[in-house]
Amino acid sequence: MESLNNRDGELWQWWCRTSFRRPRISLLIDAPTGRAFQANDIMSAAETVFRLGNFKSATGCVAWVLPNGLDWLAIFLATQKAGWAALPLDPGFDERQGRELAGQLGATHWWNGQTLSPLGSQTRRWRGVAVVKVTSGSTGQAAAIPCQAKQLCADYEHIRAGMGLRLRDKNLGLIPFGHSYGLGNLLMPLLVDGIPIITAAAYTIAQINEWAKRYHPTVFPSVPAVFKLLAETAGSHRLGKLRLTISAGAPLAPEVAQAFARRFGRKIHNFYGASETGGICYDRTGSASPTGRSVGRPLPGVRIKLRAGRVQVHSTAVATRSKKYLLPDCGRWNEEGELVLTGRVGRQANLAGRKVAPAEIESLLRTLPGVTDAWCGVGVHVGRDFLVAAVETSAHVRELTHTLSARLPTWKQPRTLVALPQFPRTVRGKIDTLALARQLGV
Repeated sequence: MESLNNRDGELWQWWCRTSFRRPRISLLIDAPTGRAFQANDIMSAAETVFRLGNFKSATGCVAWVLPNGLDWLAIFLATQKAGWAALPLDPGFDERQGRELAGQLGATHWWNGQTLSPLGSQTRRWRGVAVVKVTSGSTGQAAAIPCQAKQLCADYEHIRAGMGLRLRDKNLGLIPFGHSYGLGNLLMPLLVDGIPIITAAAYTIAQINEWAKRYHPTVFPSVPAVFKLLAETAGSHRLGKLRLTISAGAPLAPEVAQAFARRFGRKIHNFYGASETGGICYDRTGSASPTGRSVGRPLPGVRIKLRAGRVQVHSTAVATRSKKYLLPDCGRWNEEGELVLTGRVGRQANLAGRKVAPAEIESLLRTLPGVTDAWCGVGVHVGRDFLVAAVETSAHVRELTHTLSARLPTWKQPRTLVALPQFPRTVRGKIDTLALARQLGV
């Protein structure tokens, strides 16, 4: 594989080099139809969008809402050729919602699939920005994280070395291309090394088995909710030639990792990252996920310092001038030199004068038999805090309450514990905490 030492190279230049080196490879495959696109097909689509877009000004920022596929890749590459910033939004938004959010985040133009239309926003300077990641962070409000090409290349370099990605790999790419996870694990491997992506605009769990058998992907980055459903889905397939399954985007419950290993004979590898920093830690052996022991060790090129218990990331992939970022996540090191996440700052309940972090309760709930995910929130009644929790499980809540009472002191136990067969989720695979909180009445 080509060295990424020259991280100042623009993404369009990387793509041009890849197109020249791998002209005969099917680099993008639409899984439902089987339609395959080589470098020339992708280049032609990008050039068409570039002409239609008529990128006149020196710099700008284009936002869009599109599912994974050739159209998404074409507008992304067109923005890179123009030297503009790309601001891809969640494919779950409709155009009205997308345009409104794009304007709030400072995008200058909107791509509707055929033309560029101005949004009138001039609140930011976009020179030198390749991609704008969008995250809700810890505030629940969408925020823009401008990233340079060299930061994205550095992130991919860390991921490539840590995960042992190879030129002969194929990614089963069902996570959205525009999320930080998709950018680092799908898009950058394609642009820099020509690692193919098998993708779909939408899919069912049963189709994943079918596509693994038909297209022979070797790497599958996904989210815990998908691995849970895969482990529960009947069928005779064994996920084809997959050699690496990666879980990120949300905590992976040990029950899910264990069920997946029993069902397919494969380990799930924990991956921890943030939009502001790129990839941070990775469980290379896959031994941490069945017990929930940790999120793994720092990726090559990434250093972590714990500042008053908070995770501070140092690397050339961090989207700040200082190359370091203090996350709201709290953690500690275990005896194996792995990072254990213990909660987030700002999420604490005051129970009879004693502090407890809901994340601590969530972590414990995920270790209960039959529990595949958990959530804990803080309610207030007559000026006093209380905990309310929910677990994703088919087990009876009375059994779980009995087990929990043996593991937690009475003052830490949630006032309410609800068992649900499935949590509401966002398109990123995370728990939709607002919807869940409303459902629980807090």
